[in-house]
Amino acid sequence: VEKMLAYANQPGKPGVKVVIGKCTGIECTSGDNGDKVVTAVTYQDGGEEEQKVLQADDVIVSAGPWTCQAENWFDGAIQLPMEGVKSTSIVWKPPAGDDTVDGTALFCGENEKFGTHLEVYPRPDGTVYICGIGGSDYITTSELQDSAFLFDCQPKADRVEAAAAAFTMMSHTFKSRGELDRTQACMRPCPPDALPFMGKVPGYSGAYINGGHNCWGIAWAPASGKAIAE
Repeated sequence: VEKMLAYANQPGKPGVKVVIGKCTGIECTSGDNGDKVVTAVTYQDGGEEEQKVLQADDVIVSAGPWTCQAENWFDGAIQLPMEGVKSTSIVWKPPAGDDTVDGTALFCGENEKFGTHLEVYPRPDGTVYICGIGGSDYITTSELQDSAFLFDCQPKADRVEAAAAAFTMMSHTFKSRGELDRTQACMRPCPPDALPFMGKVPGYSGAYINGGHNCWGIAWAPASGKAIAE
């Protein structure tokens, strides 16, 4: 996200403006063919209560697990059942004294002692990202529509401890010289059939949905964006 914002905010990038806020609805007018025509997005800026309006010809809702809030924005024209899977992950610093980390991803089986099934991803900067920590929380559609964990999505301390213990049992280097860089949590958007919601909102002109890609959102983003643009 930081790199995207830095790119978008470069001088000389006409037509690109990033507005950070919480969407609260869609404004429309009546079209000639009976469809509603999207004219704007309403939103709240940061912690402010005031409603602001962003004029728009086309609106693409791509809000991860909170995409299901669009059911209310489009007056029930589309159903977006969604389950949010809130999962903890950790990132290790490069081990002290080592300039390089082996660039091999590791997919582990179930560790019954710690309740993990670690996925270990070394990164080019020498850090190591680990997920598959177990103990995820499952958030319902109604909770997501009420903005559950939208502003504060914290990792679970017991899963951080379990993941660190499971990983250092496999790596003498990280057990003796490893140091955690950060702990974090994310919310994966999971529709019931595991297929993303993509396409036009029925009965609306200029309104599209592009969400619910589970853990493949980053990998599928270029193709999904191109498909919606076309």
